[in-house]
Amino acid sequence: MNTEDTIVYHGSTSMIGKIEVARGKPYKDFGRGFYVTKSKHHAVSIALRNKRIEMERFGKYCEAYLCTYTMNMIGLRDFTVKIFIDADVDWAEFVLANRKSRNRTHNYDVVIGPTANDDTMVVINAYLDGLYGDVGSDDAFRVLLRNIEAEKLPEQIYFSSDEATGLLIPKGPVMKL
Repeated sequence: MNTEDTIVYHGSTSMIGKIEVARGKPYKDFGRGFYVTKSKHHAVSIALRNKRIEMERFGKYCEAYLCTYTMNMIGLRDFTVKIFIDADVDWAEFVLANRKSRNRTHNYDVVIGPTANDDTMVVINAYLDGLYGDVGSDDAFRVLLRNIEAEKLPEQIYFSSDEATGLLIPKGPVMKL
């Protein structure tokens, strides 16, 4: 591994061979696509949470898996990339647009930024319901951002195309959790 590479993780309830972006679920933070994180703990928690949800929803047993990849960071320059340093107003508007739409709302190949977790979505839904003031107002957005607790949100990396996922090289076997 060279200095332009970083290790990233993907938690899933499916064995992943070839990454297929089209299999991603809609209504996610950055749109339908493939997501990884630099946090192994976060990827494991996502896999285990999704396992629990699927077992409760469909009533049949499933497994949870952790995939590890080496990501070519230098290769990002060949794609259209959006980076959110913080969970700020721009990030919140971006997440809101994607969480409300079945289809992607942007033209980025890769998006990097904080993850809107389940607690975050409660706060975002309260904002959308007008509980913080008029939706779209500066005051309501300030309350939204204060309640999100952005410092607790792990970073995620989103890929919108199979070409962009070419930056990910599988590292070792898939681990059953």
